Amino acid sequence: MKTLEKISISSVRLSESIGEELMKMIASGSLEPGQRLNEVHLASMFGVSRGPVREAAKELEGQGMLISRPRQGFYVMNYTPKEISDLYITKQWLDRAMVDDFRTNGDLKLYREIQADIATIDSSTKLEFANSLLAFRTRMTARLSNRFLAGQILSLYRHLYIVSALLHTDHTERRIEQIMTTLKNFWAEMVGGDFDAALKVLHEDTEYWHQDVVPRFFK
Repeated sequence: MKTLEKISISSVRLSESIGEELMKMIASGSLEPGQRLNEVHLASMFGVSRGPVREAAKELEGQGMLISRPRQGFYVMNYTPKEISDLYITKQWLDRAMVDDFRTNGDLKLYREIQADIATIDSSTKLEFANSLLAFRTRMTARLSNRFLAGQILSLYRHLYIVSALLHTDHTERRIEQIMTTLKNFWAEMVGGDFDAALKVLHEDTEYWHQDVVPRFFK
């Protein structure tokens, strides 16, 4: 049997933490779309070697948030209109799979726990809301039974996190309220056992944002 190389768990966790910080930097505008990552500067800022930064960048590249160019390094993803549209089309597919997974493998206790977790979302500012919403969605997807599905859905939520944070609008409070209302309505239907109605809530909401975000993002 081939001897397996040892893996440093702490190093893996470090790269994951750095990846989360890089996402927050993109969402806050510290790293702009199309900007090249300065690995030396980032390593110094995080107080680590370049290795964990590069590993984090590779992971984000695999999720489509960064792109790499030979002998140039990593760049922040620049979304095209089609890519934004494709995100919402893909969400329609994954929402159905998510509801099916929760319906098949979940129970009322689980639904109520997730429903109660909505109260932890911080809507005080646009950035705090984006960060807190992603944290909630990360915890939610962790409750799915199908781990492959959970990974795909979390990757989608991370893209939407970046897109929402980069979107410039004067109606932040209204948009936050709509997202929160959708979450509450969806989990109310799940707790009530009406899974078709729950899915309809998500599909109508996704269609609304699909029609709203794409033209706003590329004005």
